[in-house]
Formats: sequence, structure tokens, C-alpha cells
Amino acid sequence: MGLKRREFLQQAGRMLAAIGISETLWLRLGDRYLQALAQPTARKLALLVGINKYPDSPLYGCVTDVELQRELLIDRFGFAPSDILTLTDDRATRENIETAFVTHLTEQAKPGDAVIFHFSGCGSRVGSIDTPGKLHNSLVPADDVVPLLANRAVNDISEETLLLLMRSLPTENAIAILDTSYTYQKLPKNGNFRIRSRPRSTIGQQSIGELTFAQGLRSRSNLRPAAAVLAAAANSQLAAEQQWNGFTAGLFTYALTQTLWLATPASSFSVSFSRAAGTVEEMAGLLQQPQIRHDNLTAPPAVNFSNLMLNSAAADGAVTAVEDGGKTVQLWLGGLSAGVLEWAGNSVFAVGSPAASIEGDSLGDGYTSLLLVQARTGFSAKAQILDGGDRPNRQLTAGELVREEIRVLPRNIGLTVALDSGLERIERVDATSGFATVPQVSVVGSDQPADYRFGRVPETILAETSSDRPVLYQRRYGLFSLAQRPVPDTEGDGGEAVKVAVQRLAPQLKALLATKLLRLTVNEGSSRLKVRAVLSTMAPQAKVMVQREPVRADRTYRLQPMSADSEKLANIDMLSVHKGDRIQYRLFNESDRPVYAAVFSSDNAGHLLVMNSQIENDPGAMSVAIAPGENLSVPGAGTFGWAVSGPIGLGETLIIFSEKPFTRTQTAIEEGMLQVRNASPIRELLNPLIVAQAVLEDLHNASIPGVEKLGISTDDLALDVNVWASLSFVYRVI
Repeated sequence: MGLKRREFLQQAGRMLAAIGISETLWLRLGDRYLQALAQPTARKLALLVGINKYPDSPLYGCVTDVELQRELLIDRFGFAPSDILTLTDDRATRENIETAFVTHLTEQAKPGDAVIFHFSGCGSRVGSIDTPGKLHNSLVPADDVVPLLANRAVNDISEETLLLLMRSLPTENAIAILDTSYTYQKLPKNGNFRIRSRPRSTIGQQSIGELTFAQGLRSRSNLRPAAAVLAAAANSQLAAEQQWNGFTAGLFTYALTQTLWLATPASSFSVSFSRAAGTVEEMAGLLQQPQIRHDNLTAPPAVNFSNLMLNSAAADGAVTAVEDGGKTVQLWLGGLSAGVLEWAGNSVFAVGSPAASIEGDSLGDGYTSLLLVQARTGFSAKAQILDGGDRPNRQLTAGELVREEIRVLPRNIGLTVALDSGLERIERVDATSGFATVPQVSVVGSDQPADYRFGRVPETILAETSSDRPVLYQRRYGLFSLAQRPVPDTEGDGGEAVKVAVQRLAPQLKALLATKLLRLTVNEGSSRLKVRAVLSTMAPQAKVMVQREPVRADRTYRLQPMSADSEKLANIDMLSVHKGDRIQYRLFNESDRPVYAAVFSSDNAGHLLVMNSQIENDPGAMSVAIAPGENLSVPGAGTFGWAVSGPIGLGETLIIFSEKPFTRTQTAIEEGMLQVRNASPIRELLNPLIVAQAVLEDLHNASIPGVEKLGISTDDLALDVNVWASLSFVYRVI
């Protein structure tokens, strides 16, 4: 391994220690997953298992997980479809899973081959009748049985058996991905999440078939010393699946596969895994933290950490079928975030390998066809091939990669609030009536996709004025995340009426919607604008923390080289900052034309801040031109950065670059600050929703030339990925 690469992995290891990965383990396992996926010449084998149909604990996203992995492996990493075996629902019995592992993986793999095993389903912890206090992790197959007094056998696959299977493979390039959890959960749901663990404790004996099979594996003389596992959560945590609009999937599988669609040849596993882990934490908080596990930390590393290229450039999805005489195609859009995917109807995608953009041309030389999405179901979409004009279309084929070109968003996107199932009927009626008066906020049932939940705050003792008076409990209401975490600053007083609570929350709901709209601009995976941003701490220690840049931007003409520190820390996602730390963003323009930048910061309470560079001649200017080859600090020079504030939890800064000024945005900010004389470079927005809507309109106006050139007409917002780049910095405030 080269010195620079080892230094990078060491830095990554230290950053990832917070999510359960030691630096030594990182250096052993850091790139194994991408190495297994990206082997250029060896055969690639995969066994994918997904089980929704359990007798007493049904799930809904495990078969989707199998589809997510299968499409990724085929279209992004070059797996042959015939080399991927899937077992779903009734086919995924204990015996079938173990037999398929042996026949499809162990008996076919050769040294140097890549092997992937994926399991999505329920897990459990099984205790023996003889030693009930000693629990073992297990995977629950489709033929799960409930132990009876007359028959105390369980039919699970023990985790030990799985590790023995992995160690029996004749190749070191193998990894298991487990989107499951083992902790006993009395209820299968937590908020809008369904938990992937068996909702009953189990004391019994392993079946004779399982014991015999495991004993046969232990007796083998050629077992490798260790096996590696990517786990959706730590042993004591819960792994969850979530329902989005049109599909349900495991949080970890969706985050991991989406990240890998956008991986580039320059990416290391530190980028992909930490981004996936960060995405899971955004959705589930500390309830679920993905882990890299190893069953023998003392074994010498068996992986050659050479630089391995991915099979193709970053993409948002692929063509899966060509229909109607070549006029329409079916797409798989597994690389899109859930928010962007929801509104993908009417968006435009390009087909082909990206080459360097031609200035003034919305398509690079490598793009051959444009596709207009007409309908979407889950990750699948039907698209029409647009007339190529003077660029004649060729016949498309399944497997070709697609990349976002024009993002189309409705102007009336709103915030959805689910009413907690614990509310009484009259409370639900009053809440529905109250939310009806809040513009752009809609109410749905507790089992439907939503942005937040509204419900009772757990009861607390308000007062006890004397020892002989009964304790008084009063209901209070507030907002919660989908994982049941209270949203800070939304908890009301005891005895508050439901309608009063909703009215009290109206300003905060607008701020949360504003943040949702701004997040819909994030396009780090599709933008080709040549910009980047670097986050550094200024105090208590001056240090480069992380860098963001569009993965598709042509870097052939980088005008200013990255520093060594930036290169080592580039693109690592989840990081932590302490309240009071002073941070600063440095914005670079590496294109041949001026760009403008708007910088917004939000916390988990919904407060939205705007930052500017504190230009001497115009200290209130939010958007300032950055000349080609120049850079800008936000907050500006002389401010000594920004002291991190806000509640403990996740914070986010969005840096939005555009080739055109943010004219409407600046006006909206100034109008919202008319009553506040504040020249500070960091200000909380008093009209956040109006400002967020203005940002989208400014990006739409900047995109008009490119959209019109493609002959697209729409009353919605149409955003051309060539003219804007929105980069997200998510960090943990501690």
C-alpha cells in the first residue's frame, strides 16, 4: 500500500471511530467491500436473501433490498445476472439458504473471486434451554417456527454458522451484508419505522439439521482465519426499515446502495461507508448506527489494499429495458435520494458515459440520448426518448447508465405530518382541523409516509404542592422525528389544547418546510459545476475537516490544487463538532466564469440561518460573485469563523452555487430583516419559507436557457444540473 493511501485510511479511521470502527480494523477492512465489488477480471458471485413473509412479524422492505443490491451489482459493478442468486420469502428457508451458499458461492468461487452475501430480514437472540442466560445472534429464515413445550427446537441460522460459511470460501474478497438486528422488541414498530428483529424472546435448541450443518463446517481444515461483515446496526441496537412514497426499504441497504451508485474511481470505502452511516443517522438518530464487524481481530489481514477502479463513472441509475420499438425505456433510479426520487416524474436524464462538458452545451460529448420520465413506481420509471435534433439518437440497450440532467420539482411541495396512533379520536379530529389552517402542511395517518409526527409528549410530573395531594399529570403535545425523537423547541405546556398546540407550531413548521425545500437542491452526484467547498475549524484548533465537490465535475482544469490535508480528508461525511467550536467554510470557483454562492445552516429544531462573507462595501450581501480561480471565506475574514450553536444533535450547512445571482433570494432576505438592524454575517431568517422558495425560483431562472434548448416546457420548477451545485455538510453537534 502506498504511503499516501495509508495516511488517508488512517485519517478516515480516526473519523470513523465514532461509529464503532477502530483505526487498526479500518486499515484491515477499509476497502474490502469496494474491492470485492470492483475486481476487474475475477468472477463475481452474489447470494441475496430477503424475507418479508414471517408468520408473526411481517416486514415490507426486504425484497426491495434484494432488488436494490441486484441492480447495483449488475449495472454499476459488472456482476453477470446469472452469477447472482436471489432467495426471497418462501424460498428463503434455512436449508435453502445454507444449501445455496455452498453450491452457488463456496463450490463455484475460486481464489481472487469476489463474493457478496446479503441478508435482509428478522434477526433474533437465541438462548439454550440448558444455558438460557447465554444468548447467540441468529438470522430468522422464512420457515421460522415458534418453539412449543413439546418441541423446543428453533430453526434459525446462527451467526456463528454464517461466519463459518464465510470463512469456508476459497477467496479472501468476500463480505456479508446484514440488514437485520437481534434485540428483542416487544412491538414491531417504532414511530414510522418497522424493526427488523423477531418480536419475541426465544429459548430453545438449535435444530438437528442446523447443528449437523455447523459441525460439518467446523471440521473443515481450510477455513480462512476471519470473516468481515457490514452490519446495519450494533448488536444492542435496532435495524429499521422505512416506508417512503412508493416503496419500503431498509435504512442501511438504501443508504449504502444509493451511495455506491455515486461512488467514483477516486472514492475509497471511507467515503461510501461513512456517507451511508451518516444518512442512516440522519433518519434514525443514534437508534441505529451501522458497523463493520470482524469475527477475529487478531488474524492478519488477508486483503491486498491495492487501488481498484470501479467499472464505470458515477450514475443515478440504469436502463433496464427498451420498449415500443426503441421509443421508450424502463429505468432503475437507485442512485437518487428519496426526496428527489419522489418528484422524478417529468425530470430529464441523459444516457451515456460523461465526457468533459462543452461550455455552452447542456450535454457532454459522451451523452447520446435524453430521456423524459413519464411515470414512476418505486425505483422503476418509464421514460420517453426525446428527439435528439442535430444529435441523432442511437438504439439504447439495457444496462446503460443514466444521469440526471434536468430536475423538475413542483412549486407546491408541502410538509407532511403523521398523527401518532396514541392520540384519541377527538385529539386526531382537533389536530386535523388545526393543521388544515397551516398553509402547505398536510396530515396523514400514523402508518403513512411523512416528514414528522405529531403526538403527546411522554407524561411528566408537573407539580406536587403538598404530600397529601395527588400527583397531577397533564397532556402536552409536540413534534417528533419518524424515529420518535422529540424535535427540540416543539414541546408545549401542560394542559394545552390540541388546536392551540398546532397554532403554536405553525412558524416552526414553516421553517422545517423551508429546510426540506433547500435539501431538494442537493445535487453533489449530478452537478457538473466546477466548484468545491471546504469546512475547517478555526478554534479551539485550526484544522481542515471535510471537503465537498460535485462528483461529475471535470477536474482537468483545476485552477488551484488541493492541499495535502484536503486530499486526505476529502469527502468524509459524518463528523462531530462541539458547541462553541468556531468553523468556517471556504468556497472555490474552478470554472471559467463567475459563480455566486448562498450559504444556509439549519439545526434539528428547524432554525434556519443565512451566512454571508461580510464584504466590506456591502456587509449585508448574502450572495457574492466568486471570480474564476478565486475563493471566498464564509463567514468572511475578520470574523474568526462561526461559533457552532443550536441544540445537541445533527446540524447541516447547505452551500448552493449558481452561475446566476440569487436576486430573488437577496430581496426576500432583506424584506424579512426590515425590522431587524443586524449587520452580523450570520442571521436567523425570520421568513425562512419565503427565502427557500426564492432560492428555487432563482435556480429555475438560471436554468431557463438550458431547459429551453432541450425543448422542454413545464409550469413546474426545472433545474439544469449544469448551472448549479448544492453541497451538503452534515455534522453531529455534541
